[in-house]
Amino acid sequence: MELLLTIFTALLGAILLIALVASLFIILRTLQSIRRSLEQINYGVRAIEKETEMLGGVETLNGGLTALAGGLESVAAHFTNADKNVGTVGAALLQK
Repeated sequence: MELLLTIFTALLGAILLIALVASLFIILRTLQSIRRSLEQINYGVRAIEKETEMLGGVETLNGGLTALAGGLESVAAHFTNADKNVGTVGAALLQK
């Protein structure tokens, strides 16, 4: 009877070990699948980074355009004043 219980215990231990090994292989395959997905995402992010690296000068360009906008506002103010002056001169010439 003891021999039978020993064999039964050894058999159950072997079954438990096989189930554990099978579970670990399933987990390994799942992790490898996740790794492949992460590698593809990483490749895509690097491609996007490479394609958009030329946009690094946008901040400098934006600063220059802001300064240009300020200068153009000054020019617009001068043209407004000139238009008023031309209107005044034109009205004076029409009166004569």
